[in-house]
Amino acid sequence: MDKDTLIAAMDFARARLLGLLDAIEKSGEDTAKVLAWRPGLGRAHLAWQAMHCAATHDRYLNVNVLSQPAPADPALVAAYGGGTTPSDQNIPSLALIRLTLATHFDAFRKYAAGLAPADLDRMVGTGDRRRSVGESLLLMAWHETHHQGQIHLTWNLYKAAQGLT
Repeated sequence: MDKDTLIAAMDFARARLLGLLDAIEKSGEDTAKVLAWRPGLGRAHLAWQAMHCAATHDRYLNVNVLSQPAPADPALVAAYGGGTTPSDQNIPSLALIRLTLATHFDAFRKYAAGLAPADLDRMVGTGDRRRSVGESLLLMAWHETHHQGQIHLTWNLYKAAQGLT
């Protein structure tokens, strides 16, 4: 694994996620309604999925990789981090989702861009989150792709539930 390939994978995953958000915005549907829609009781809504990507970038960079005592945005991670329950309260706007995604992705990407080749082999994290920095970059690309797929599926389920094609 080399840094440039890993960053390209992260950039590709991010472009796909932003493209999907663009498609939702251009659909003519009420974006607030779409972002709040969930496929079933207790399941994550579209907004949660996207904000979860931002929260994961924050926590992973700051806590797992940089060994900081807390993420940069503890409230974001508390609301959208792994293991949280998606709430019907405070569904963020598409503009806020984009801003939050950009803030935390840009910080992670800037960190990655500054790595030397030897840095990719450095082990970070603890317990089941212990892996090399290179694996961490790859994991973030995979993680974003995973949730982009969930957003895509949920968007398609929303359209089917509304009788849209």
